[in-house]
Order: sequence, then C-alpha cells, then structure tokens
Amino acid sequence: MPAFASSRPLRDPIDPTTLLTAIPVLLGFIPERSIIVVAFAPDRGISATMRHDLALGDTGEPTSELSTVLAGLGAITHSYGADEVVAVIADDRYPADDPRYRRVLAIADRHFDAIGGVAAGFVLSAFDPGAAWSVIWCPDGQAWSVDVLDDREGVLDDPQTCPTAIAEAVKSGRRILPRRSEMRAMLEPVPGECSTARPCADCDDRGVVPLGHAMSDAHLLDLTIGSVAHGGGPLDCAEVAVLEQAVRRPPVRDAVLALAVTDLREDAESVWRELTRRLTGPGRAGAATLLAHLHYIGGEGAYAGVALDVALESDPDAKLAGLLDTALRAGVRPTMLWEMIDGSYGTARELGVQMPEITRRAAG
Repeated sequence: MPAFASSRPLRDPIDPTTLLTAIPVLLGFIPERSIIVVAFAPDRGISATMRHDLALGDTGEPTSELSTVLAGLGAITHSYGADEVVAVIADDRYPADDPRYRRVLAIADRHFDAIGGVAAGFVLSAFDPGAAWSVIWCPDGQAWSVDVLDDREGVLDDPQTCPTAIAEAVKSGRRILPRRSEMRAMLEPVPGECSTARPCADCDDRGVVPLGHAMSDAHLLDLTIGSVAHGGGPLDCAEVAVLEQAVRRPPVRDAVLALAVTDLREDAESVWRELTRRLTGPGRAGAATLLAHLHYIGGEGAYAGVALDVALESDPDAKLAGLLDTALRAGVRPTMLWEMIDGSYGTARELGVQMPEITRRAAG
C-alpha cells in the first residue's frame, strides 16, 4: 500500500465512476467477460491498463489458466514501478455479490503482493451506460488511487461520450469499438488476391506482377513508400502484387516499419490494412505484422494484438510477428520498439533509399 505522503506532487484520487466509464477508452474496445487491471504511477496517473478473459470453470470457479495470467500481470505491473493497482471484473454470469468474484480478486491480490496487492476491486455486468457497479474488494477500507471512501456503488456514464472518449477521438480519430470481434472484422479477407494464381474478377492480366519477378530491394522500397505516400484510394492489382513482394521481403519490410512514426502513419495503416484483407498466407501475415507494429508503437495494444493473431494464423512461422506477440504478451512497453526503428532507418540507408523523417514519438 503506498504511503499517503503529502510531499508528493499528487493528483487527487480518481472518482470510481470516472475511472470505470473510461476503461473502454483506455482499452480501445468494450470488454466483455473480462478482468481488467489498472496500474497507477506515483503521481496517481494511470500507467497501464491490461485486460484478459475472465476464465471460469463449469461451476464458475477461477481456472488455473486465470491464475497464471494474473501472475504474469502482477510481474508486469511490478516491472512498471506501479504504486497501486485496482481490478475490475466485467461479467454477466453471476450476481455482483457472488463469492466467485471475490475469489478471483483474492487470487489477484496474492499475485500483486509485490506492490501491496489489489487495493480495490470492482464488479459490473457490462460497460453499458447506466450499468450498476459496486466495490467488492477493499482490504484496507480505502484506496490511494481511487476514492472509495464515500461511494461503494454507482452507475456508469456513457463510455462513448465521456470526456476521456471525446479527447481520444479528437487525438486519434478512433471511436470505441463495441467488441474485440469488430477489430477482427476490420481484417477479414475480401475476395481477390491480385496474383497470377488467383486474380480478381476485374483484374487485367497485364497489371499483375508475378511474385517471382526480379526487383531489387531498393526499387521495392521506393515503390512501397510511393504507394503509401500517394494513398487515398483502393490499391489496384499491380500495386497489390508489388506490395506483396515488399511485405514478404525482410529488408524491405523492416525498413517500412519506420513509416509508423512519420507523417505517413495514417496512410501506412490504410495500406497495411488493405493488404491484410486482400492477401493470403505469408503476404497476409507480412501486412498484418506491419499493421501490428504500427499499432503497438502507437500504444494501441488491443489493435496490435488482433493484428498479430491474424499474422500468426496466416503464417505460424512468421518470426517478426512471433517476436512482437511475445513482447506484447509480456507487457513490453512501446518505447522499447524504438530499437527496431533505428534498424529500419539503417536498412534504408544501406539500400540507398531516403525515408521520411520521424515526426511522432512512441507511446509510454
């Protein structure tokens, strides 16, 4: 339990309704049947928000898998230097006061003992406007980061229109997705690979570039940057065929990772997403990996996780996707990806290609 030292430049404890209503914004989607851990920094600012499926057995008891996950989250928050954590259970299977939920929080408390355990635990059935929430865990009767002295129950505001959501929408242009499945739907395949083996219905054979067509890494990198820079509409078949070569060729792929931190970031996201949907196999995996990296370094872990799932399903041997997936699951911060950006610019220099300048910084 952190000391309530008056010498610290602290923010005021956050109101529970404000915190709970903001969780979908912090995650990027509305979690269902989940346990969410919110870690607080020494100034009471939120340093991390982590979610996992609330894995319960047939009788509603916490599974061993859930205990393992909570142990991992405990290690991550300790490595972040968090001063306190609160846990939130969003689940509609049992009443809020069901002892099963307290058992989940008791397990979490043990796994977070390095930072004083779980300071406060909330439960609600869903992140819907007007949904009731209640405090079911608070061993010390108070928490340092969240004001639970007066309010042990309340109702949510609208997660879509709360101040945090509006601020995030202005900053990133993203709305909260109702479900993680909606993120996945944004990456579902569309007909037409635009290759000699599987052309689109309206594909002109003359516009298709065979995958084995000889093209230097430098030329491919130049073409890829050009396609991203002049984006704004659907890619034609010839572009898709060329870009498939680019995302499957490691030096080119590694170089274009850097576009995630330049003024071409939004255009790159659009191109990587379209390629993910229009390619198959290793091509789809390569595009999804680029998309995942872009989201990861931007602090959008939920989007990154979905893209990595797609990449590894498309090509289980995709090495870069595997490395990013391991890092994301281990709680490695986005700032740690900057070594990859340095490598991207180094690769481009070796190829003699000028990359756009860095204009963005990595999230947390």
